[in-house]
Amino acid sequence: MSDKFSRLIFEYGFDDRDEYETPLRGYRSHVWVELIDGSKHRVTFFDTIRLQQELQQEMANGRGFFAEPGLIVLNEVTREAMEAAARTLANEGFFDGAV
Repeated sequence: MSDKFSRLIFEYGFDDRDEYETPLRGYRSHVWVELIDGSKHRVTFFDTIRLQQELQQEMANGRGFFAEPGLIVLNEVTREAMEAAARTLANEGFFDGAV
């Protein structure tokens, strides 16, 4: 199987500070997965702890759910983990036909 994944595009960049702070925050938004065919797909990464916090906050506000476009849940939100998940999903066809 050929690799469909090209790269992650961080809308506001990804520097050393982001490398340090992203795992501490437990999420990263404003990310696009670019495939070899040039298509781009918006994703948001969360770790399980941050996801639970967000869901609890939504429930406290009377909303019984939490949703984010292109949500991908990781054990830890690092650049390496984001790239690995995006590559795997791309090669499994996750983004095929996605708008």
